[in-house]
Amino acid sequence: MEVTVIGVYPVDEAEEPCHLIEVAVSGRGRFEPGMCTQESPCVPEENWQVPWDEHLLTADGARGTPLGPGTTVDIDGEVRFVFFFHYLDPAAPLRTPAGRAPLPPAAPRPDRLVFMSYEPPC
Repeated sequence: MEVTVIGVYPVDEAEEPCHLIEVAVSGRGRFEPGMCTQESPCVPEENWQVPWDEHLLTADGARGTPLGPGTTVDIDGEVRFVFFFHYLDPAAPLRTPAGRAPLPPAAPRPDRLVFMSYEPPC
């Protein structure tokens, strides 16, 4: 499998630094979006940031279905996901179950992702 980060979008309404991240996963296998993270050298691995409010996207990325914690998705072709991520390091790659994926520069959120409204984690 291969992961490509399609977009990194700042979330202005969050009180903490937060981004909406859109990824495409291609190939075959099982993928758990909630296992995406970024390495933080000064923080123990069990405390690294993880996705929040993961959604499985339609092929055009215009609609999403919420995924529960620990949900694994069967990949056969290309599948897209979107999720919120706090304290993103724009210079570090995203570490995913399918390998590392570099981040593109942050850009404004596309209108098609308007359905992704931010609510802080409980």
